[in-house]
Amino acid sequence: MKVWLRTLAWCIWCTEGLGQELLPLGFWAQPQLLNPALTGVMEGRFRFLATHHFRPATGFADLSSTWASADFPFRLRELPAGGGTYVLIDRAAGWSTYKLGASLAYEAPLGARVRYDHLRAGISVATVNRRVEPSDLYFEDQFDGRGFGQPTQEAFGSLSQWHPDIGIGAIYFRTQKIPGNTELVPFLGFSVNRINRPAVGLLVRRSERLSVFWCVQGGARLFTRTPFQIAASLLYARANQSEWLGGSLLAEFVLYEGGYWFTRPLGSILAGAVLRARDQYALVAGFSLHKGLTVGLAYGLLTQRTITPTAFGGIQVMLQYQLGYSYRERGTVYPFPPF
Repeated sequence: MKVWLRTLAWCIWCTEGLGQELLPLGFWAQPQLLNPALTGVMEGRFRFLATHHFRPATGFADLSSTWASADFPFRLRELPAGGGTYVLIDRAAGWSTYKLGASLAYEAPLGARVRYDHLRAGISVATVNRRVEPSDLYFEDQFDGRGFGQPTQEAFGSLSQWHPDIGIGAIYFRTQKIPGNTELVPFLGFSVNRINRPAVGLLVRRSERLSVFWCVQGGARLFTRTPFQIAASLLYARANQSEWLGGSLLAEFVLYEGGYWFTRPLGSILAGAVLRARDQYALVAGFSLHKGLTVGLAYGLLTQRTITPTAFGGIQVMLQYQLGYSYRERGTVYPFPPF
């Protein structure tokens, strides 16, 4: 039975590691987890985000992920900075991951003449608990010499393990210059998680060192002379021999106070699509109110249906609440997608 236990452990590990390693369907729904350099990048004084993702893994097992984070901007030696904290909960049949961390970001001084160009770096420190849930596992009754009448006597060893997770990141981006002008505002960044390569061993004596997780993000937002804006992004991630490639395209229609364009924004309507290559794509819709509350919903469809009875790829609900937004005619407007 020890051989079967090792096999089971590796199957659980690979399924969860590859299936849930990547960030949510809406990659930008949790910017602090995507890249710690994005901590505190907002138009208000405080931000709270919550994301829940449900996805069928097989015909009889499901995956669920819940992310929650809070961050805020501040000034450090007269330069913009940001701090925040986050929690991540992954659950699958027989396997759970809990992650709690904090991040700090700092903007590099580029000079007064480049007020629309920004370069930020960030660091994230977290503690992670990975555990096997015996109550979710099923074993056949064992052979007692005459038949299979005895209940299972499986004795589990290490069912839970804690390890640290350290990540770093950097991002370059531009902000909008003049509202009402046509502008293409780009951004490009990268992040590296698990740079400490923690060793994890569950159900087996030998511990395996986790691989470094690399992630590159890029894209742009197109501001037009109308209330329409278009935000596009690409994401490439790699861990060991596994690769992920995804992208998103979102259109946003902004509603302005009094019906006059480029005045105080009352809210916006968002719609678009997200693609994860060789996995699934999702249709996304949402809305925002007064630059405070933003709500989004993503409905996923599998592109390769092999182990699930339908093409249903899961549902993701995204919520953002921002405090302290104040309207200014030429305030800072960031190019990143809302989710």
